[in-house]
Amino acid sequence: MLAAVGSVLVDLSGTVAGPSGGGVEVAAFKDRDGTSYGLLQESGQVARQLVAVCPANQEYLIHSVGPNGIGGAIHVTGVALLLALDTERLFIEAPGTFLASGPECSTVGGGKHTMDSCFFLPFAGCEPTVEQLKGGVHATAVMVAGGEGGKAWRFNTDAAVVFSSHDALIKVRANAPQRFQARLSGSPLQPSKHYYWWRAQPPPNDPTNPNRANRPNRLRRTLSGPPPSRGCISIHVRHGDKGIEAEVFDNARYDKVAAGLRALDPVRFSDRVFVSTEDPDTVEYFANQTGGRWRASFTAGVPRKPDRSRTNLQYMAEIGYYEEMLNSLLNLELALECWGFVGSIYSNWVRLIDELRSTLRCKADAVFADIRYANPHEMDTNW
Repeated sequence: MLAAVGSVLVDLSGTVAGPSGGGVEVAAFKDRDGTSYGLLQESGQVARQLVAVCPANQEYLIHSVGPNGIGGAIHVTGVALLLALDTERLFIEAPGTFLASGPECSTVGGGKHTMDSCFFLPFAGCEPTVEQLKGGVHATAVMVAGGEGGKAWRFNTDAAVVFSSHDALIKVRANAPQRFQARLSGSPLQPSKHYYWWRAQPPPNDPTNPNRANRPNRLRRTLSGPPPSRGCISIHVRHGDKGIEAEVFDNARYDKVAAGLRALDPVRFSDRVFVSTEDPDTVEYFANQTGGRWRASFTAGVPRKPDRSRTNLQYMAEIGYYEEMLNSLLNLELALECWGFVGSIYSNWVRLIDELRSTLRCKADAVFADIRYANPHEMDTNW
């Protein structure tokens, strides 16, 4: 049974007509002790390519994180990891990632200033030699071959080190790693969405990382309103410079879609919303301008971005990348605690919420309501 919620179709039988199309992710992951969930665990183990001793003939793919927002940086890195797995190379994040450029990242992970060393867990335990780096080549789309019919991608080079490129990643991005293809093909997941399953694999988290260990104190210091709990609805509103590349929507539109979602099942969904946004006007709207319709939670006392004429990257540089990263990760964790989700799937951050709620939080059967798309098969999930 399908019902319209704002501008999305929801299957009231317990599946979601979201980016997976027809609720197929629900069928694949609802049995949390079964084969499909085991595949999630296996993917996490594969992603961390820790090798105690580097063989002399070890080959590497080195990926430099470009100037994207945090959600975009994570998604593009996931595509680079796919290429490394298919070409049987160890994935290495190049030192000097701008998101990890702060002094706080100098004291962890050997001071490499990478996302994986500063905020998560290292992807690999090996490093290429100086000689191998000198002989490294930069990937082009022409260098990348294969991929047809679920076959693995490969490089047309014998170089021990290959540096990723935007063109090469564009060529392979609509795929999942070949090693998972056979099992994914045996699942209800649509083949065209296998890549989305791969994007949903969470980055390896290190709870002992000192940069993440302070999360409880940050939460107590910044959370305003009731903590997200069963029945709450997560609303992520992306305004700012997103309007340059995609349609943005006003606060009232998000309010209306969230109300429609709650009306589907007022017992399952409460009047509590957790609002994550860079726009202070959105926080003010949901906190004080909905006539008491919502009990809103949000992070308070953190930098936001009121001037829509300024780019997100400009604000991030001003706020500080380290602060922006930790605030964003905290907002992500809080959003995942909810049981209904509202946002525009064209936003990298909304996709990250949608992906990780399905895997990291085992909520593939939760309802996602998109602000724009009425037909899930028309959704443009971009990266």
